[in-house]
Amino acid sequence: MKQISMLIALLLLMPAVASGGKKEEKSPEKQLRVEVLLKDGSRTAGKLTQDWFRWPAKSINENFKVTADDGVETRYEAMQVDSIFEPETGLRYTVASIPVPKLTNKNNVEQWIVECGPRSEHAEILIYVAWFNMQYGTRSQWEPRRTYCVRFGSDSTIWPFYYPPQNGEFNMGIMKRGLKDVRPEAVKYIEEYFKKNKKLRKQLPENPALFLEAYEEYLTNNSK
Repeated sequence: MKQISMLIALLLLMPAVASGGKKEEKSPEKQLRVEVLLKDGSRTAGKLTQDWFRWPAKSINENFKVTADDGVETRYEAMQVDSIFEPETGLRYTVASIPVPKLTNKNNVEQWIVECGPRSEHAEILIYVAWFNMQYGTRSQWEPRRTYCVRFGSDSTIWPFYYPPQNGEFNMGIMKRGLKDVRPEAVKYIEEYFKKNKKLRKQLPENPALFLEAYEEYLTNNSK
């Protein structure tokens, strides 16, 4: 178990390691129009002139810049933000606490900007993008990949459950440790649900709402 925990920690560290290489390459900025709602209730709108997900960067999903219609550019930190909306794409983002284990602190938690996915009555899917070293035969390259997380109820912390293929895919290890004193039976039920339904497990990247269905089934079965 210690080896597995260490592996998970190392895998989650990959995005940070990625920022040390390929410094000549920069990811294109979206230049999309965004509407930002801050936690203090104030709002701003303008062009996204520096994306929160970029290469190279010392951090990812933690800050961004918006140039307002008056030409003033402002940098925002994740901790300031309540939500972000992209009118051109219809995508919505929010900020959530996410466990990011490190070798020096396995309980490390960070505030990241995450994409809002499907939701059910009692939970929602949130997605973050990070850099992963993808292997293609004898060569490899760093690429952006999506990791799926879940927020139960109104919890501030979200929990990853589906990683890119080279990082384990379906894995609830971090969630099991974090919720062992809060929702142990729910987590156990969902894990066993997808062990029994392997076809549904393979469909999670295209249909993460299946995870919500498993949780709602658990709640229904245990409501009496």
